[in-house]
Amino acid sequence: MKIKLTKSMLKSYIDEFIEDEVMDEKASSTYNKYRKVVSDFVDFFDKEDVAKSDLISYKKKIVENFSTKTVNTYIIIINNFVKYVELNKKGEYNSTKAKTYVSDYRLKVIKKKETRSIENVIKPEEFKRMLSKAKKTGNMETYMIMKIVGYTGIRVSELKDYTVENIKESKSKKYVTVFNKGKERSVPMRGDLRRELLAYAKDKKIESGTLFPSEKKNDGSMISERTVERRILKICGMCRGIDLAKAHTHSFRHMFSIQFLKAGGNSTELARILGHSDIKTTEIYANTSVEEKKKNVERIKY
Repeated sequence: MKIKLTKSMLKSYIDEFIEDEVMDEKASSTYNKYRKVVSDFVDFFDKEDVAKSDLISYKKKIVENFSTKTVNTYIIIINNFVKYVELNKKGEYNSTKAKTYVSDYRLKVIKKKETRSIENVIKPEEFKRMLSKAKKTGNMETYMIMKIVGYTGIRVSELKDYTVENIKESKSKKYVTVFNKGKERSVPMRGDLRRELLAYAKDKKIESGTLFPSEKKNDGSMISERTVERRILKICGMCRGIDLAKAHTHSFRHMFSIQFLKAGGNSTELARILGHSDIKTTEIYANTSVEEKKKNVERIKY
């Protein structure tokens, strides 16, 4: 019998799951971490019914914000939690069965080579087509979000720092301060992008706070990251010939990084802009893709 997950169901099992981990005699720091991971996981969902696609969206979010090692730790915890919920709902939970049970909701851990690849990155011409399509179809909010990420390289979670106040201040500072993973950094702000964002805010009568408020919550908070990714996917679907696998904000971040280096920037500067703590993470953008290598070889004349 397949169990259909819901947000309420998952939330109701958090305490029991943590208690089970405590009884397994893990260190207190470990189950405190488990509680935080599981709670953040459940809070991520913005609707009651939870499908496998929603878990995949959650995975995309943590991939954008954490190292591969941390992502894999989160995935293992989440997989164990979901197994615990399913087996308990079936009345079949025991530690032995939990070791062999494979859930339909199981997420795959990230292989190291996946995070080092820059093969599946949206091209500038494809990015321009998506911007054009968003503008022509009246999806100006999605248009501005894509433009911010494509021209700054920020993570989707950092859009929260692109407020009306911060955009205005960037005229004198030349950058926007973003906060992520307990750290702050300065992201350069192009003059043309700044003017376009302020014009957008004026047109939408947004005088303060986030440029992309959630109509659903109506409390001044920003639209959810999942909504952002879903809208971008929809725009991409309207553009014939663009691989849907490229339709996400992290692909735009990759594109920005590659173009920054091509424009003459260096890896150290790029690392500061992207918020990378390890320069090795940034240096992958200095490697051309297989397609670009092939083109370079074909340009050789003797």
